Amino acid sequence: MLTRARATIAPRRAPPSLLLQPPEPRAALLEALGANEDEDHILVLGRDGPDLMCALLRAGAPRVTHLRSHERLEADSASLVIVPHVPSLDWLECALSPIRRALFTNGHLAVCIDPLPMTQTRVHRMLKLHGFAAIRASRVAARQVLTAEVPAFGLRRSARQEP
Repeated sequence: MLTRARATIAPRRAPPSLLLQPPEPRAALLEALGANEDEDHILVLGRDGPDLMCALLRAGAPRVTHLRSHERLEADSASLVIVPHVPSLDWLECALSPIRRALFTNGHLAVCIDPLPMTQTRVHRMLKLHGFAAIRASRVAARQVLTAEVPAFGLRRSARQEP
């Protein structure tokens, strides 16, 4: 038989803190691109598009489309084109002409590439040759992001020939 009983008090626990949510996989890229609510239509091009498309929609983008290939781009259909992964520089060179056609005047392009200086120089040169202006580079999560704009002046030719 027990002659003594000892009561113990359980130590007080602190209330469970909210578990930190892992950051959005593409949060750094979205932050680098800035506000996207003003974009009429965002086009995500390439294989890494679904995750980025969902992140853009959660961030408040009004219209986002994902295409795996550049072959079916409609003319003047996007205000921003994002290429989150460039499979090769040859692929990018073939894709830049349809991308340029798909962008509105004053439209933007964002391309994520490897951070090698030689790659950046080559992509910068390709963008200039395809008529892009205001080309800027920034470092985002161990990747290099080049952004460029379609200028509002000059580079499109008229169908009418001057005498």
